[in-house]
Amino acid sequence: MLHAEAAAWNIRQHFLYRSEERSNRTNGRLWDELVVETSDGSMQRLLSEDGKPLSDNQRNAEDLRIANLANHPVEFRRETQRRMDDEARMPELLRDISSMFQFSAVSSEGDYTRIAFRPNPSFHERSYQDRVGYAMTGVLIIHTPDMRLCELDAHLEHKVEFGFGILGVLRDKTYLSLARGEVSNGQWATTKIRVHLDGGILLLKTISRDVDSSRYGFTLVRRSLNVAEAAAILRSNAF
Repeated sequence: MLHAEAAAWNIRQHFLYRSEERSNRTNGRLWDELVVETSDGSMQRLLSEDGKPLSDNQRNAEDLRIANLANHPVEFRRETQRRMDDEARMPELLRDISSMFQFSAVSSEGDYTRIAFRPNPSFHERSYQDRVGYAMTGVLIIHTPDMRLCELDAHLEHKVEFGFGILGVLRDKTYLSLARGEVSNGQWATTKIRVHLDGGILLLKTISRDVDSSRYGFTLVRRSLNVAEAAAILRSNAF
């Protein structure tokens, strides 16, 4: 599975999709957004808030914000750079997972295999991110015919401190879960994300403290989309 995911990461496609998210980014409100992916990051357009259509003023503000991004692509890249940097670590993370954890098959039903994982006592952390990942335990589900990850549920086994607690601490109520599915021929994407960080940490760049997000309606777009083209797609598909 790890080999298949690493190989797929290198040839992943870009999509236009809808996202419903409640998080710190949305100030606890439910945002329905249209999202388009580019090589420089994802661009969003807010469609509704807490199930209510945007006011004329809000729609105009979205138009101006998106137009500004299209006219200033360097600013867009700067805004998305931290997330792109974190995503660039994904192949390295996938390589580390096999040594970071011990795995054991729990059950198999049809095309799906459930596997439990726990920290590998012989693993030596190299970064603060490793420290968080290494403290996780949980279950993952693999779609066996494609050897692709379908679901992941993980939580901290114990409290994790950084700089003796001065730089931050994460408690054992911290959890992460996600669901993934095939959204186009041979192309898989994350369709649900839930994250809760119980504590505070200064070192994780782009992970929000609380996220509950669902994604759907995936449509392939060109990988070569530039910022102006992405903005045009958001304007033409707004409803």
